[in-house]
Amino acid sequence: MPVTELTEVPPVLHGWSVLLAMGQLHAVLQPSANGGQPVAWWQAHQPLQVTEGWRAAANKHQQVLMFAAPVGSIGRQPREDLLRGAIDKAAANGKLVASALPLAGT
Repeated sequence: MPVTELTEVPPVLHGWSVLLAMGQLHAVLQPSANGGQPVAWWQAHQPLQVTEGWRAAANKHQQVLMFAAPVGSIGRQPREDLLRGAIDKAAANGKLVASALPLAGT
């Protein structure tokens, strides 16, 4: 969903989910074209470690927020405050999309 400012949690993207297993990030799943089991939209070559704080927050809320923008609209930022500013600017310029994805797995 297009996001113009980061003032509230984006809506849930039904049918999509984030696969966490044994405390590691494995994949982002999307609905299959034929209505069967979800398929990987993105899959880690090997499971990614996440911080305890990230995992605790994801488990508490049972969802992960996903943000995306076109290449070059945010860039690589060396600090969290600069990243937030770049994301806010991308949103204000209509170049940011976001959704809440429910957790799949444990």
